[in-house]
Amino acid sequence: MSRIYKTYEHNPPHLFIPEAKYFVTASTYKHFPYLKDDAVKHKMLEILQKGCTKYNWQIDDWVILDDHYHFMLSASPNQTITIADVIKNLHKFTAMFIRKYKPELTKENKIFHNYWDTCITYERSYYTRLNYIYLNPVKHGYANDPQEYQFGSFHFRYKYGDKEINKILSDFPSDKLDLENMK
Repeated sequence: MSRIYKTYEHNPPHLFIPEAKYFVTASTYKHFPYLKDDAVKHKMLEILQKGCTKYNWQIDDWVILDDHYHFMLSASPNQTITIADVIKNLHKFTAMFIRKYKPELTKENKIFHNYWDTCITYERSYYTRLNYIYLNPVKHGYANDPQEYQFGSFHFRYKYGDKEINKILSDFPSDKLDLENMK
């Protein structure tokens, strides 16, 4: 698949470039904490892993919080499935699980709000967003240190000895990255 730029009336544009990295973020509908339960977070990550494997995408980093998530994904060289398809399936199957697992929570028809993706074209942008993913549990009060939060890739990288983490955190601060006003 070659470079694609799609625009939508009520959504941000989507740029697709084969072999590029993508920062993806979405929230639950009305920011309701549908993802609060650990079993739901585990299932969502499992669904993402299966979908990425099926559609030939790679999960680089992630964090799943109670009412939103952030992922860094990489497209393969001969990518034929867009990120929209991956996220559509992620939302569909996660919502199905939530409705079955916690039916009392699903009074609304929607579980997820729309998602936003950003094609990362600069190294500094990549590392700043990676830092944002790592520190998101701290920002939202889930942990004092990102290594304590088990539903983020920082926890696993730290646990298994990724030596680059401290360099990324110090060299590419995310404190001025304002995703709320980018949407």
